[in-house]
Amino acid sequence: MDYLVIANLFLLLFLGVADNQVIAALLPNFVESFKVTVSQAGLLVVVYSIAAAVAAFASGVLSDHYGRRWFLRAGVALFALASWFSGHATSFASLMGARCLTGLAAGTLSTCAVAFAGDWFPYSVRGRAIGLISSAYFVAPIVGVPVAAFIAQRYGWRQAFFVFAVLAFVVVFVSLTLPREQPHPQPSKEKLRSTLRSFRSFLGRRDTSAALGIAFLVSGGLVGFITYIGQWLSTRFAVTTGTIGLIFAFAGAVAVVSAPVGGILSDQMGKRNATIAGSVVMGLAVAFIPFLRWGAVLLLVFGATSMGAAFRQGPLTALMTELVPGTQRGTFIALRNISSQLGIGVAVFAGGILYQAHGYAAVTTLCAAMTALVAILLATHIVEPQPTVEEIR
Repeated sequence: MDYLVIANLFLLLFLGVADNQVIAALLPNFVESFKVTVSQAGLLVVVYSIAAAVAAFASGVLSDHYGRRWFLRAGVALFALASWFSGHATSFASLMGARCLTGLAAGTLSTCAVAFAGDWFPYSVRGRAIGLISSAYFVAPIVGVPVAAFIAQRYGWRQAFFVFAVLAFVVVFVSLTLPREQPHPQPSKEKLRSTLRSFRSFLGRRDTSAALGIAFLVSGGLVGFITYIGQWLSTRFAVTTGTIGLIFAFAGAVAVVSAPVGGILSDQMGKRNATIAGSVVMGLAVAFIPFLRWGAVLLLVFGATSMGAAFRQGPLTALMTELVPGTQRGTFIALRNISSQLGIGVAVFAGGILYQAHGYAAVTTLCAAMTALVAILLATHIVEPQPTVEEIR
């Protein structure tokens, strides 16, 4: 197990995830600062998702031919610059522009980090490796969100983005230790033909087309649920931004344990089965959240959503990286991430309308239904890949 690669990819994913998740904690600050509605503030997530989808497509396709490492380094440098611009935003429009740049960076990081992991680790241990890497999705609520929320409450939300800019600048230098790859460059015309053939193949196959639908539902169901929970807690229970950050920290602590456990167990029980189990737990918990009173039970159920999401993250990612050959992996992960970002954009946009019209329970109903569909598609459309002869030996 190459822990230097794991550490690099962990840090790169952590940046984008922590930055994106902190929006949920800071949403009340944006509503107050710029005098916008909750649904308008939610557009920050929508534009981020659209930009991330565009970047995922470009970086995923090109990295199949030129390697992932260069894109990871460029992505983290752009992330540092975009975070700095976010902190200097003087209007809601300028903040949206900065978040668009951040989305471009994050889309590149998430696509190429996952593809790099798929290239580097054999499928027989990929669940464990990606389980460790994807724990970044859940360390973020423990470290990134509470720290950013504390800074925002104490010094203003702009300072939180400056902290992300400094951290990204440090990670730029850390990324220099990523090992060299063996890219497979092709003539320009052949690259285009190869990419178009890959697209037709992915959309025409039952399993890969279902996997793209699963990506849409997984990300939309999770981010739609998370985006408005901070506003709901603030409005219904008068919870402060700092306390919201601590709630995310608690959920993150649960997830940090669940993510590697899910990855390790999936190498024995199967990636598909582990993903189905996590989705069932998360879907049930999400459905119950808005009907609970403030207290320990609410925190425990919120922790259960985090546990289910974390448990399935590594297995699902490992499963998707094995559905296509390595020479097409970046292109497929790009399509997967585009589908994910579209899912986020649709769920957050629809969630904002539902929240304004019917309250948070309508949002969680949508997200729980999306999560349930994940389990159904996995059970009916995805077959667990088998290890190769070399891996068995």
